[in-house]
Amino acid sequence: MKLLRETIRKLLIEVYELDDEQLAQRKAIQKNHGDWLGSFLARSTGLQSAEDQRKDRSALQRYQKNLDTPEGKKLRQAFMRGDVTILHSMGYKGASHRASLGGTDNTSLASSWIKKYGKQGNDALSTVAFPEPNNSTLAVGKNLGENGDSVVYSRGLILKGFPIYLSEYDVFSQTLGAVDHKMKAHWKNSGMPKRPMSKDLDFEDLEGELPGITSLQQLQSIGYSEEVLLDNWTVIGTYISKYDYAKDKEVFIQDSLAMGLPCNVYDSRGRLLKRHAVGK
Repeated sequence: MKLLRETIRKLLIEVYELDDEQLAQRKAIQKNHGDWLGSFLARSTGLQSAEDQRKDRSALQRYQKNLDTPEGKKLRQAFMRGDVTILHSMGYKGASHRASLGGTDNTSLASSWIKKYGKQGNDALSTVAFPEPNNSTLAVGKNLGENGDSVVYSRGLILKGFPIYLSEYDVFSQTLGAVDHKMKAHWKNSGMPKRPMSKDLDFEDLEGELPGITSLQQLQSIGYSEEVLLDNWTVIGTYISKYDYAKDKEVFIQDSLAMGLPCNVYDSRGRLLKRHAVGK
């Protein structure tokens, strides 16, 4: 309960004021990429105005209140216990990377990623999630979602943690690898927050609510969450695609097992082909 209160407090209270240099960087991104795309890209690098941060925070606060129901609490607990499958790709290339603004380190081994970021962390991560347990096939009878397709087709980590926000869609959250050193230093102790974008009506209803997933039943009905913002996470396994043609596939599996982490091998549709268990 204490962790729950501290996590929500961090997400809902903190606002970062951009300095003159960062305001100039934001202006340059918008000039180079146009106002519409530039505003998305600036946001992905953390260069977001205090006003927009407060709007996102307010919408997220309302979403979190929607989880203070019996159904919402079951959803939270399922994510915190690892009862559902939560995947984070180590090589996912988002908009900031495609615009050469950073954001992807494309680590090849789980041990290298863990050495850099830790086996546990409080910098929120972008993940995808499926209602099935992490030792079974994903999205049974349904598609994986656009982000899910990309994530499952790569290699990465299986996690558990606190769900900040679950969406059926990509929420254009901040890309931690693209955030500058000043913001990283500011949030070093409390952890870098990530919030869904609330200003676009595609992701916000007419009353200012973020239409996120608020129950396990809803997650099961959709079949996936296109983006889950996950805080206070723990690595509990790894995964790799059957179609990962890198020569170090077997090295990746053995690297995972050496750390005491099981490794799932999926096909392109999320079917679990093999689960490499520790000690077997």
